[in-house]
Amino acid sequence: MEYPVIVEQKNGVYRALIPTLPNVSAEGASYEEAVRRAQQAAEAYLSKVVVTSVEVETIQQRPFNPRSPQTWINSAGRFTGDEEAMQTHIEEIYAERKRQQELGDREAEPS
Repeated sequence: MEYPVIVEQKNGVYRALIPTLPNVSAEGASYEEAVRRAQQAAEAYLSKVVVTSVEVETIQQRPFNPRSPQTWINSAGRFTGDEEAMQTHIEEIYAERKRQQELGDREAEPS
């Protein structure tokens, strides 16, 4: 199995760490030495633990995006029985957007 290794140099000392393995890092006088020691530390660590995986269910699989069509579709069902008010509200939103767009167009016209 391969793991990403981050190597940094400070004050002439190289430090290699493996971010996916907690507390696994090593230092060396050279890049190669630090990486080799990090590999040895990872092997020692992994020989003492059991690696497994779990599936975690989440309520929301995708990040919330208020502008996505699916969000609007999901929200629309909440207004069952209130369609007239919802339609009026949507018309008000579109009218305001059109007004703002026209205002922006007028401001962009040369004087």
